[in-house]
Amino acid sequence: MKILGKVVAVSCVSVAAASLGYADEKAHDFYFQQNQQRFIAQPQDARMFGMAGSTALTAANSLSTVNNPGGLGLMQYGDVSAAYGYNEITGNSYPGGARVKDKQNSGQVYGALPVGPVKGGLPDYGNVGFGWYGRTGDWTQDPQNTDSGTYQVSGGYGKAISDTAAIGYSLTYQHDSVDADGYKYDSAESFLHNVGIQVRDSKDLTLGGSVTFGHGSHDLEPRAGVAGTDSVDQFSFGVGGAAEYMMDSTSLGFGVDYTYYDNSGTNELVSASPWGGDSTGHAMNVRVGIEERLNEWFAVRGGYRYASNFDWDYKRVGLDPLDGSAKFNAWTVGAGLNFGFDEGDFIRALMIDYGVEYRDVGNNDWQHLVSVAAPFDLCM
Repeated sequence: MKILGKVVAVSCVSVAAASLGYADEKAHDFYFQQNQQRFIAQPQDARMFGMAGSTALTAANSLSTVNNPGGLGLMQYGDVSAAYGYNEITGNSYPGGARVKDKQNSGQVYGALPVGPVKGGLPDYGNVGFGWYGRTGDWTQDPQNTDSGTYQVSGGYGKAISDTAAIGYSLTYQHDSVDADGYKYDSAESFLHNVGIQVRDSKDLTLGGSVTFGHGSHDLEPRAGVAGTDSVDQFSFGVGGAAEYMMDSTSLGFGVDYTYYDNSGTNELVSASPWGGDSTGHAMNVRVGIEERLNEWFAVRGGYRYASNFDWDYKRVGLDPLDGSAKFNAWTVGAGLNFGFDEGDFIRALMIDYGVEYRDVGNNDWQHLVSVAAPFDLCM
């Protein structure tokens, strides 16, 4: 019986250790993505999304405002777009280890206009872009009853420096908040600067690149009688490059991007919040996408993204167990409808696109995005 008791005891310890390891791994998956969202997002449209984001830096439309303002400079027409998205981020809560799911709804509206339009050519004075993006999140099965809300406004300008190349700059302001039973997080002074370039090497090949610089601050206020407020400065730096090759009916996209994240605070333990204090993070994405236009009005898409979200390092006492990585693979599919209008019409086309992403992170995460866009001509 003593031997049997020892076997049972060892087995219980082993199961508990395995469960704890599983909880820690899933906590990394959940909080790494959550920490990234405390910095400024760069929304995509559903075509970009369906191709794993591989064309975000090579597109020339209203979403170039936030992804690559250099693309604004190569627009001959105006553009307006709107989108709705649903995203699930799953994993385990900290420190309890119970399963948690963040259900997010997002919406966005973007537009771009030529300054001094020229019929059949690039505008004399470049293009301006502007837009709004908003996101709400509801954490289910969460003992802290956490909710989040984010909105941002963006403006940008792009100017062609030749018939095949353009440069641009954009500025995005973001307000982000997280409200829970034990704390309140509020970031009201976050900005992202984006400098981009886009080159059409030929009628088939487009190259794009951007550099981003983000800065801001947030306050973390504890509840339930815990004294003190943690004021944290934020900094981010990102760089990305992409290429898109367009054949008769097929487009191929490839992109790589890297972002460094930094929080600088007082390192005081504030409630059970996973935010605040000092922390650093790194993220790199490798993106590949393909689009096949089956006819003039219908296209199908697919993509793959390797997200090397690595080395998020907390320096606040009590959050050491959250140190780690959340590397994962993601696959996307999508489809698009393109209804063209007659030559000379103000609205040139109506485009309706859908994309979905599956991520093998957390408890298997999904994101859906649908967008509507209409390029228009100011030179009738």
